[in-house]
Amino acid sequence: MTKATMPSVGVVVANYNNEAYVAQAIESVARQTVRDMRVVVVDDASTDDSDMVIRQTLHNLDDRRFQYVRMRGNRGQAGAIRCGLASLDTPLVCFLDSDDLFYEDFVARHVAVHLNADFPVALTYCDSHFIDAKGRMLAGTAWWFNYDAGKEATRQIEEVLIPEVDGETGEVTFQRTGSTTLHSNWSPSSASNSMASMMLRRSFVDLVLVPDDEELRLYVDFYLSTFAALLTGTVSLHDALYAYRMHGANNHSDGTVLGGQYSSSSKRWEPIRNSIWRLIFRVLESEADALRRAFGEYRHEQALSQLRLALRAVAGERGVRGRKLQEFFWGL
Repeated sequence: MTKATMPSVGVVVANYNNEAYVAQAIESVARQTVRDMRVVVVDDASTDDSDMVIRQTLHNLDDRRFQYVRMRGNRGQAGAIRCGLASLDTPLVCFLDSDDLFYEDFVARHVAVHLNADFPVALTYCDSHFIDAKGRMLAGTAWWFNYDAGKEATRQIEEVLIPEVDGETGEVTFQRTGSTTLHSNWSPSSASNSMASMMLRRSFVDLVLVPDDEELRLYVDFYLSTFAALLTGTVSLHDALYAYRMHGANNHSDGTVLGGQYSSSSKRWEPIRNSIWRLIFRVLESEADALRRAFGEYRHEQALSQLRLALRAVAGERGVRGRKLQEFFWGL
């Protein structure tokens, strides 16, 4: 049996106007079974009482692994993440939105999968439970997690996927399956999960997170997960290792009805998806030399080709032609 020492992990807790939830998010990081962590809490110029709540929470924890940065101006999701990364030098990083919660073994399980002896990837991601503003369970999975359009319309649900419910205490307990899946290639229908589901290699984030803050005020998760799927492949952990909170004031997931292939947002996803694809395509071209050195010419050209075909297919569906095609493609 081979024994070695695990890499250290950095966590950025990004907050904006989540005074009601940010303390619980910070405490969920402090409860991780992994101790070798560095944590940066970033407040993105909140206008509520988040600053006071964060300071009081960190004071109560009195944990040297935690530090706090309050930004002077609001820079959005990418800006807050970059601010936190500036204080970290760990080889693996996670990004927790301040209204979500890590379960206690989130970091340990992700690190283990990153160190798998089958295939190294830039990104691991896991399933999620959905909770409401008071922390009560709403759904046991994100339906799009590892979504497979080819699944049978009628199928048996495995017993291990049904939780035990304690009627006396109200506690809901899910068994852990330990299942993981390697996704070595990207497709236009690929899906992962939200920002809080992910652990990434820091070197990869530094290489691809180059757009300006204003271009990625939201949807950094979709940007990074798509880039990782295109260039390195990803590994999914089938267990829910965090809770995604639907509290009614989410920046994107403002939907109110869960069930079936529900949309978690009232916003149309296709225009958002297409704009992120175009942004990734531009970065693939502008950073071509660095990306080819890192991943090889074949993988880089394959990524360009796959995105080009996806964008042309979208343009074709919308009847875009000629000069308008070029404008659509580049998002001008």
